[in-house]
Order: sequence, then structure tokens, then C-alpha cells
Amino acid sequence: MGVRLSQTLPCGAASRVLLLALGMGSIGPLALAQGIPSAQAHPPAASAQLAPGPDPGEVAIRSNTLIAASVGGALAYGYAKWWQDGLSGEFKTVREGWFGRNTDYGGADKLGHGMFAYAGSRLLAHALREAGNDPATALRLDLATAVGTLMGVEVIDGFSARWRFSREDAVANVAGGALAYLMETHPRLDALLDLRLQYLPSNGPGRGKRFDPFSDYSGQRYLAVFKASGVPAWREHPVLRYLEFNIGYGARNFEPESRALARPTRHVYVGIALNLSEALGQTVFRGQPAATPARQLTDTALEFLQVPAATWQHDHVLR
Repeated sequence: MGVRLSQTLPCGAASRVLLLALGMGSIGPLALAQGIPSAQAHPPAASAQLAPGPDPGEVAIRSNTLIAASVGGALAYGYAKWWQDGLSGEFKTVREGWFGRNTDYGGADKLGHGMFAYAGSRLLAHALREAGNDPATALRLDLATAVGTLMGVEVIDGFSARWRFSREDAVANVAGGALAYLMETHPRLDALLDLRLQYLPSNGPGRGKRFDPFSDYSGQRYLAVFKASGVPAWREHPVLRYLEFNIGYGARNFEPESRALARPTRHVYVGIALNLSEALGQTVFRGQPAATPARQLTDTALEFLQVPAATWQHDHVLR
């Protein structure tokens, strides 16, 4: 894991996070990203020769609302889950390590940070484009918001009574944002590769079976998925287009309640899977436009989540 909030926020860290969300009043982050003043300073011309585009003021309002909701949601979750023990008067750091057998969670928590930054950045970029921003502006705004929020949360961790600022978590946050930027700016790579979380509630020693995909590390598998449909020569093949190949990592029984009863293990997974997006596109959604809400929602979910029943994986335990 690595981060929590408290009942009161440190002025410096909290104000930076909240100012990022609210855009400092009338001059929002959209205007800053575009390098122009707010819409109030430059009202639209009375007549325009070109076809009217999105109203800059409305785009700014929608964008700032999305950003404020994203930051506010992260802070609210942090307060509810992590920071109720309050803040201390000093900034504390910790070295947690990466994927070693003696780390707290075998590296699953670090992959969780990276995955959250990656998926959050990509989802917010899509929402900002839908709000009327051009792709470049949406990408700048979303990376500043997603990665900036996670880094702000990490800073709050440093001041919290229970948690510490983790360098490894911070690096994972930045790496997730960098991967999101890479995918958003390279469509061919995006068509070939997905990064996904596969989750089934764990039921190991010392803990009951529970649904908690964010902190149940023993139930998580982080996968890099290579899609045959992303290879031009296989895209129209009647069989290969439906295949995916994945490689992933997971850690089991590293939680404190399990460690005393079972040996913690790290796992590498290699597998083959059915491309559900491609299969549904040729069956349930056949003949429908790609922009229908149901298909967009399904494709988006399947881009970040691996359905366990749709894959077979070989499990190699690391010693």
C-alpha cells in the first residue's frame, strides 16, 4: 500500500493538491495547460468565420469539475482507509524495497501503485477528451492530475501518524504515468499491449474470503497482455485474432495475518487467453458502432481488467 490521510491536512501538501483540482479560481488548469488566460479575460468574438467549436468556458468548467472530483475522491478514500490516526509533526520516509521475499507485500503493492496511476491517467484522459479538450491538452491535464494527486497523497503519508513517505511508491506512481503517456501517444503499441489487473478474492490462512481488490494483495495478479489482434498480419485471421498471451506477477501470504501461518510466495504467470473484446465485437456487438455506450464501457473495462475464467496460466513459484 503506502499512503493514507488524516483528519487535518498539512497546509503545504493539501493546498497543492486542492489547488491543482480547483484550478485557482477563474484561471483553471485547462487555461494553464493551453497557455492562455481564463475565458473571462478573452470572451469569444461576436462573429466567427469558422464553424464554432466547444465553448472554452464550458470546457474549462467540465474539465475542472472532473479534476476536482478525481482529487476529491482520492482524498476521501485516503481519509476513510488510511489517515484516521491523524498527522505527526515531522516528515518521515521509509525504504520498503521492491520484490524481495522479505518485503511487506512481495512487490504487489508497488505494482498496485503503478497500475492505479496508469489506469487512472488513461481513464481521466478519455474523460477530458469527452469534455471537449484536444488530445494533447487532455493528456497534459490528466498526467498532472493523476500523478500529481498520487504524489500528493504520498507526501501526506510522510506526515501521517501511521504511514511514511515511500520512495518506491513514488517511483511506481511516476512509472505508471509514464506508461500511460506511452500508450496514449503510440496507438499501435496500445493496440498490441494491455496492462491488466486479474483479481479473485483470496482465502488464505488467517483471513476470511473477502472482496477487496485494492488491498487484498494475495488475490491480485498484474499482467502484461499481448493481443494477436494488434498484429497486422493476424488482425483478420479467423482464429488467431481471438488469442491473447499474458505474463504476470503476484505475491501470496505476505499479509501480516497470513505470514505467521503460511510461507509467503512470489509467483510468475505465463498464459493464454481469449480476447473477450474481440469475441464480443464479433458476436454481441456485431454490426453496432464502436461508439455505443455499452460497447465503450465493455471495451474499457476489459482493457484494464482480466476475467479469470477467460485465461489459462502456468504458475511458477519463485524460490
